[in-house]
Amino acid sequence: MRRVLTLLTSLAVTAGLTVVVAAPAQAAPGRGDTKDNPIIFVHGFAASGGHDCNSTWLNARTHLRNEGWTGPLSTFGYYGGSTNCTFQHDGNRDTSIHTVAHRLADVIYDEYSSNGVKVDVVAHSMGGLVIRSALLNVQRNTPGWPPYLYVEDVITLATPHEGAQDANFCAFWLQCRQMIPGSVFFDELEVLGTGTGGRPKLPVSAMGTDWTVMSSFEDDITLESSGVNVDASHRLQYNAAQCTGDEPGVEHGDFPRRVAGSFCVRIYTRVEGWTGWILQTSPVDRAYRGAYYNSSM
Repeated sequence: MRRVLTLLTSLAVTAGLTVVVAAPAQAAPGRGDTKDNPIIFVHGFAASGGHDCNSTWLNARTHLRNEGWTGPLSTFGYYGGSTNCTFQHDGNRDTSIHTVAHRLADVIYDEYSSNGVKVDVVAHSMGGLVIRSALLNVQRNTPGWPPYLYVEDVITLATPHEGAQDANFCAFWLQCRQMIPGSVFFDELEVLGTGTGGRPKLPVSAMGTDWTVMSSFEDDITLESSGVNVDASHRLQYNAAQCTGDEPGVEHGDFPRRVAGSFCVRIYTRVEGWTGWILQTSPVDRAYRGAYYNSSM
């Protein structure tokens, strides 16, 4: 069906006609506090050219099962060197993030949305840019992309939404060049304009999408500001130095793996603004809460 839509779109554009995008065949699924949504976990950039999806997401998937999550917990890998991933795109570090996003959008549509099933996405580091591009291109009816997606919640963990300062050091790869602050790639991501506080708006699916974004002051890859400076409903920042105990810091690689312990964090919601610095649970547990709760953390 999507190939037919793509052909019709191309013909219409060539002929100078107005393109009418097909509507979903069924009503969008409802939002709710449920633990049966499928969740797709998306890894980040790998300088080595691959991730072991089982290793990267083992702790997170185990924690969700321990909390009673019954929906499928799948992983999406996008390097030829990635292993043990439920869904796989055999790209490399020179594969455009938009191309990776297109493949992820196809997976979500073919496996779930076309059947009226909603999903949640939990993404680490560059993986957050992948789902952001996927939702944006579908929302903007980019030719060749799926006609719609149903993504209820997106949780990004240490995603460089404003770019990664160290991306220049690996700029011989396209994905690093795209993640340099101020790149054309970020111009493309920010075409929706600005929202609350002048922060870039985030794309949403056909059922709406609730975004939760997290960062850490101890992260040596993604600056604390880059991880949260988008117009998300929920923003969390970890900073061990702001509390008086010996709470552990949260480094870049801790986000998809750290489960146990108490951490110093402040939490923003559009309704209440920022809390003070308080002790709360780990990034993995906050990701679980972001996927479970319909509209609050």
